[in-house]
Amino acid sequence: MDKIYGFKQKDIEQLIGRLENRKEKPLSRVFEEFAEQTGKSKGTVRNMYYALAKKSREDGAFADKYLGGKPISVQKIAEFKEGEERELIKKVLLGRKEGKSARRVIHELAEGDEKKALRFQNKYRNVLKHNQPLLGELSAEIRSESGVSVEAIGVRSNTKMVSDVMLKRLQNEINALIDRISGKLKRENAYLRSRLGELEVENMRLKNVLYGDGGKTARYFNKGGEEKLIH
Repeated sequence: MDKIYGFKQKDIEQLIGRLENRKEKPLSRVFEEFAEQTGKSKGTVRNMYYALAKKSREDGAFADKYLGGKPISVQKIAEFKEGEERELIKKVLLGRKEGKSARRVIHELAEGDEKKALRFQNKYRNVLKHNQPLLGELSAEIRSESGVSVEAIGVRSNTKMVSDVMLKRLQNEINALIDRISGKLKRENAYLRSRLGELEVENMRLKNVLYGDGGKTARYFNKGGEEKLIH
């Protein structure tokens, strides 16, 4: 048998054996016992069960061979509404702001209901993976309300969200660039003012030469005297 969502054949067969012998035992207890037996986490075993259920519904030959032709039925998970999704993610982020782990916040929100906890956990992971804009929007909203930044654990490295450290570094680099440009402009401006002053002095000297003797020099040049000087 091929792997099912990455799970090994022997693990699937062992889990099926556990399910066949569960009698009236709750599924959660079966998951716990199988997790202890294999060294896997309870969450991994639960995910294996749902993968097995999906395979049994989609592959009749598989169900015939391993489950006596009876697909595993699971209760359909209720879809999240947009407002419910935003509320859940914001509560998890607020918990992160208080120093709690996402897992702990989800456990508290589920109030001990494992199915609800799984539903919340899957939604949170789905948003982390596929809805980065919502994370950024809610993080900015929390920051605006409280003045405190919050980061979601598990956000991919190519996310558009920027940490406070990186933001501060960018701000410092931008400020330094502005200072360098400003300093250069100030030096250029000072040079131009100095040069303008020199030109004004030269202009005054020329005026003194041309008009200092009552305007004789100016009249001389106006009458073509400069040509006589040249020749």
